[in-house]
Amino acid sequence: MEHGRQLPRIFTRPARRFGADNGGSVSLELVLTLPLLLWALAATAVFYDGYRARYQAEMAAQTVADIMSRETDLFTADYVEGLNNVFDFLADSRYPTRIRVSSVIWDSTNQRDRLQWSYGTRGLQGLPDDTFALMQQNDLDTLLGEFGQDTSASFAGAWAQMPVSDLPDRIPPILPGEALLLVETFSIWSPFANVGVGQIRFDPVVVVRPRFAPWINFEGFDPVYPETTYEIAWTGSNDSLPDPGDTTTDPTPPDAGQSFDFERGDTTGWSVSTVTQGGPSGAFLGPFGKETWDRPVSLDVALVQDGNASISFDLLIMDSWDGFSPTYAADHGDIFQIMIDGTPISWDPFEVRLSPPYRNNRSSSGFLNGMTYRVSMSLVRSGTDFMGQIDRVDPDQVWRVTISLENAPQRFVLGLSAGLDEDTGESFGIDNLAVSSSGSLTPMSFAANVAALDTPDPQTRFPRYVGCPEYRISAPWLTMTRDDLPTGITMPREIGGSVSLYDCPSSGGWGYISASPQLVLNYNNLNVLDANSGLLITMDDGNSGYTCDSTLLIRDPNGQFWFNDDYVGWNAGLRIPNPVSGQYVIFLGHYSPGRCMSSLSISRF
Repeated sequence: MEHGRQLPRIFTRPARRFGADNGGSVSLELVLTLPLLLWALAATAVFYDGYRARYQAEMAAQTVADIMSRETDLFTADYVEGLNNVFDFLADSRYPTRIRVSSVIWDSTNQRDRLQWSYGTRGLQGLPDDTFALMQQNDLDTLLGEFGQDTSASFAGAWAQMPVSDLPDRIPPILPGEALLLVETFSIWSPFANVGVGQIRFDPVVVVRPRFAPWINFEGFDPVYPETTYEIAWTGSNDSLPDPGDTTTDPTPPDAGQSFDFERGDTTGWSVSTVTQGGPSGAFLGPFGKETWDRPVSLDVALVQDGNASISFDLLIMDSWDGFSPTYAADHGDIFQIMIDGTPISWDPFEVRLSPPYRNNRSSSGFLNGMTYRVSMSLVRSGTDFMGQIDRVDPDQVWRVTISLENAPQRFVLGLSAGLDEDTGESFGIDNLAVSSSGSLTPMSFAANVAALDTPDPQTRFPRYVGCPEYRISAPWLTMTRDDLPTGITMPREIGGSVSLYDCPSSGGWGYISASPQLVLNYNNLNVLDANSGLLITMDDGNSGYTCDSTLLIRDPNGQFWFNDDYVGWNAGLRIPNPVSGQYVIFLGHYSPGRCMSSLSISRF
């Protein structure tokens, strides 16, 4: 076997000796490593200072934008220049800063944002009128040229005045009749030591909606009014809620089911047998009163098979129901409630005078145990004591009620209940009830997490669930129109929960809340768009929020969340300008864990 040639020892012996030697020169190694250590020390301080400056600039920008959002008066140059001083103080700024504030509306013709006005502080140029047109075309070079030819590394230079390249993407959808405030803040940060990092422009951008006005003008600028008639496409919506107006019928012929006119006194399957003569169409089941809150009038319903069910009846509202009168009504209001197997699916207040909004036809919908339900109520008749001698002389009402159940079980219990405060003088009756069924089971649309079930709401008795806000969980509905808002309505509510909104990032709020909404406002703007008025939804504990510090979260018909913590004192409130028609899902939270009582009011500003 042949072996490779080995190097002579004259070469290998010095190499081995060098490898085994552990001696050295401290002074030489210090000379080699000290520059690197000094650079690392300086770089650490520089990077820390840079991150601190960026964070403080972002927080200061949020604060300044929030201050602007609370204004209602005309903006002036002095006002915005003063806010630049506020920004410097909050950011602890030791470097040049500027603020540019712009009012942005929507241009439906060109499908892009449009400037109402724009102003920059300390000589900073406002945004050019064609900013969004150029950015839509991705023509940033032309836009840069509109800020001048200065290339210096200062705010006189064009690069320092340019908006961020993704500015249109940072502006949320703009509602008809409103304008958003676009607040750009700029800081040119310079490192205090040369560690390989040059000047950096920090440019936080904050977009806010004016809280108390649809838009704010600027002194010296001719106003450009927002459009009020366009429709806008949203990424989110409340379309997952069942449509209460869906009248699609199953092609399968309906089963005859059950029917009752009570003329012969037939109450088979009912939990009560009280039949009274003298109703609008003869005999009716009733009258019943406050005792049904704890012991509902019930009917055992038996369908031919699982599938779809339709239930209709005349609801007789007799005597002096008081709605949400703080003087005469029950604590939870004078309400009528429909239940399936003991769980509410409707919640409807009534009032003897039929004042707004109690005269409105009602609708509601939701999900329950795999079912999709829809309830509608239409006023058929009202007058003065047309029930005869069975009640007092207060005006009586007849409402036609229709209940549609998809995926209904073959057997269930229909419950009818009233929350009233008088032993006599307030009652209801039932007449002309019919039950029919058709079709078969379909895939489930939505089901709440049974494992998260909490105690029922004490005012409405709807189930409450623990978790982040979920607008598809069933809740009471209240129908109001634009004409009802001047009168408004106020109702007591238990608010709060155990889940922090900080753990629910999609909501953008804080405080503690339940997954279940407290109310769904079914609003109709009557096709009137007025940028100077809108929905005013407020809370009031009677003590400026010190007894019950409320937070308010609303999901509008377009799927956008609105949040407020302190509107008057520590009471929450929201102004929604130019509100569209649809369902506003209302969640009522508490600043701290736990629950407390407050009053919810819905009116107009």
